[in-house]
Amino acid sequence: MKKLIDIFFPKKCINCQKEGSYLCEDCLSLIDVNPFIYCLCDKMEKIHKCEKCKHRYLDRIYSACSFKNSIVQNAIHKLKYSYIKELSIPLSFLIIKHLQEVSCLIDEDFVIIPIPLSNKRKRARGFNQSEEIAKIISETTGLKLFTDCIEKIKNNKAQVELNKEERLKNISGVYKVKKDILGLNIILIDDVYTTGATMEECAKILKEKGANSVWGVTVAREIVDL
Repeated sequence: MKKLIDIFFPKKCINCQKEGSYLCEDCLSLIDVNPFIYCLCDKMEKIHKCEKCKHRYLDRIYSACSFKNSIVQNAIHKLKYSYIKELSIPLSFLIIKHLQEVSCLIDEDFVIIPIPLSNKRKRARGFNQSEEIAKIISETTGLKLFTDCIEKIKNNKAQVELNKEERLKNISGVYKVKKDILGLNIILIDDVYTTGATMEECAKILKEKGANSVWGVTVAREIVDL
């Protein structure tokens, strides 16, 4: 059945329309992978948090590329809203490449946790895009994956519609921790980091439950004036 589908509805690159895959190697090579690290704010090349961000719960953020890249934007959009789950593979590749570029050393005692969707949104989409990316990162690194550690318990407005202050209020109390994570080092996986409100809220509740450290890892970083 799959072969018949591929014959009549062949996979085409979302950028150049070449048949064979949803993001061909040529177009993937057009995406610049960040060779540097941002602070939690928009300061570049900060392995440790700046004075402004010292009070925040999230310890580090690694973002593979800029959300300004039109191919990255299109790939994330197609993954989330056209339900092309296979795009999680090249997007995960970008994350792995970035972590190698910045010589990120991740100890084997880290566990990977994807940012969850509401049950309603996950049913509608058929999958959680962050979870699909997290699965590939877990398989590639050998790190344990906890897909049921954080639960979204409240439906809130889409963050993209809100400014920075509204995002912080909108995300408060939305998640709860379901697993024992006492003493664990955690890597949170999401698609895009903008203000960091979602990751900060998850890092907050994880540390309140005893997590040792919480890092964020995303496909893209969006620097906006909010």
